[in-house]
Amino acid sequence: MVATSDDDGFRIPAVERAAVALVTHRMTYSDRLRVFFGPDEAVARYLRPLRGLDGRRRYALNLARLPMPLAATGITLADSTAFGGNFVQCAGAAEALTIELCRTGGGGPPRHYVLGLPGARVGSPGVAIPCGPAERYVHPDEVFTAAHAAQVFTEYFRSGDVPAGFQLRGSGR
Repeated sequence: MVATSDDDGFRIPAVERAAVALVTHRMTYSDRLRVFFGPDEAVARYLRPLRGLDGRRRYALNLARLPMPLAATGITLADSTAFGGNFVQCAGAAEALTIELCRTGGGGPPRHYVLGLPGARVGSPGVAIPCGPAERYVHPDEVFTAAHAAQVFTEYFRSGDVPAGFQLRGSGR
């Protein structure tokens, strides 16, 4: 509520301003369903969709930070389908999935990384992760569960980054 006064001391009645809900993130399920939400949303709801990943029909979850907050009631088709240069995503099935991070910065193109546990990578990635009609190949220490992915998504939502302790391997995308 806002009350103001003009120069003659006449009080203008208070006017209630409608709060406009803003969204800051877009979540995309298996390249189909898109959901927008804002900073006050409960982040605990990531685990349920992650547990439902089966690697074929339900195979991916992508959480993108929007370039700027948008009014929840004003999201356009262009907003809904625009590629986000900053996101975290996972692909595969709940018991074996890969987690990836994409970042923009320094005016260059987006950089895409596969998350893994610290350590040396020997040889080519050899663990197949089903991802819809295709497969992705990762190293054994780059395979995670839905519970691990939920922790990564939660931290990304809060800070815009992944939790400390992960090794980032450039994916060449």
